[in-house]
Amino acid sequence: MTERLILGGALLASAETPLKVDWGVLIEGRSIAAVGSNEALRAEHPHAEVIDARDLLLMPGFINAHMHSYGLLAHGIPLDDPPRGFYEFLADFWWPHVEDRLDHPMIKAAFALACGKMIEAGFTSVCDVLEAPNSLPGALAAEAEVLKDAGLRGVLSIEASERLGTDLGRDALNENARFVRGHEDDRLIRGMVSIHTSFTCSEGFVMLAKGIADDLGCSIHLHLSESSYEPKVSLERYGMSPVEWYDRLGFWDSSVLASQGVATDRSEIDILAERGVRLVHMPLSNCEVGGGIAPVPAMIARGIRPGLGTDGYINDPFEVMRGAFLIHKGALQDPRVMSAETVLSMATSWGAEAVGFLHVGTLAPGESADLIGIDLSFDTPLTKGNVLDQIVLYRNGSDVALSIVDGTLLMKDHELLTLDMEEVRHEATVQARRLWGMV
Repeated sequence: MTERLILGGALLASAETPLKVDWGVLIEGRSIAAVGSNEALRAEHPHAEVIDARDLLLMPGFINAHMHSYGLLAHGIPLDDPPRGFYEFLADFWWPHVEDRLDHPMIKAAFALACGKMIEAGFTSVCDVLEAPNSLPGALAAEAEVLKDAGLRGVLSIEASERLGTDLGRDALNENARFVRGHEDDRLIRGMVSIHTSFTCSEGFVMLAKGIADDLGCSIHLHLSESSYEPKVSLERYGMSPVEWYDRLGFWDSSVLASQGVATDRSEIDILAERGVRLVHMPLSNCEVGGGIAPVPAMIARGIRPGLGTDGYINDPFEVMRGAFLIHKGALQDPRVMSAETVLSMATSWGAEAVGFLHVGTLAPGESADLIGIDLSFDTPLTKGNVLDQIVLYRNGSDVALSIVDGTLLMKDHELLTLDMEEVRHEATVQARRLWGMV
């Protein structure tokens, strides 16, 4: 088996472990075989292929635990009348002008752009939720083709709802089921079932989706209380909150991945924690749609370990981490909440747990060889005591120079090796013009 030795200037195996100076990683095939001092690794493995990254800090790659890649085509889309609220954003703009217009060329162009930008910024894994009801069938296969070429690790799904009718919703569920079955033995690409919300899905539809996921033994994803709109509608329809409604249905368990969770109170958080529900936090996009600020510190205090996602909005993991680090301090008027260690864990090991990736999120023997290298040219000295703050607060995606996923080099010396970004950006521009109705 081929050995590849990555010599690092420093190594951070996880947010919970101390910084090691002049340490590197030995990769055998797709897995990490050893971590240790550069000197020891070179002496023990003299014939290994060497990548000299001694100007870089080696660390686990970031996990984008919730992404809508198609949303990149809507960046900068003209708005004659900005939406006045969350539901208006969906009903008057996002659904008719973005989601319902998507076809396979648009989806592939957007996903290629998203994958390239994610690799360049330090993401090694992504959980992408497609929302394109008129793109069936074959939409997920189109995304998977792009993901395979890019080399990222990913979980893919298409969101199912009854917004455009139950039949189309069932078609989306079937698309997810076919994709899950077709990728059961794939190391890098998996599927899951995905539904929208309690206000676009009936009780029968929700439980049909859960039954399919249970039969397949896969995760099921949904958006949960992204703003006060869903709790308001749920109270009017069912006399209870969305969390309580799903609980009454027997929906919640550890197979469920819930994104957002903005408008949830402590009693709902208790239910989610007791049922073992996994969550993902999107601090920046929650602000963009006026949804609010999720009670993430309370979730963590209750034992939930949320991942971090970009939602397809701002796709630099460092900016998202800074958002999570700062927003909650301001909201709670407490600088002690959301430490750099917590936030970096959310972006790496907790994110891997949230989306169900095993052996990802830390650098240790036996783990998958998913890692990145960040420029060590910090403005101030890097120490064992400040490394987490230096990463979370003072680095950016442009500082990532090296990316390896499953033992394969995706980027070296800032050069993307799996995608031609000039071609990718050109095609994204072409497809964005189509989406915007400019051609």
